[in-house]
Amino acid sequence: MNRSIIPILPEVEAKIITCGPLRISGHIRIVMPDGSTLTKRRTFICRCGKSKANPFCDGSHAL
Repeated sequence: MNRSIIPILPEVEAKIITCGPLRISGHIRIVMPDGSTLTKRRTFICRCGKSKANPFCDGSHAL
């Protein structure tokens, strides 16, 4: 019997927080503009443009 192996991809969730950042959870790889990569389990992406840690949220929108 010939069976195909189907890989199970890890679940990734992106949640838009009202008046806040985009929260991404799961096994994620982030490719930065310079080509470097970061591997994280959870991160918050700035949506307001005020973060000094762009593209990541530093909470500046709440100030």
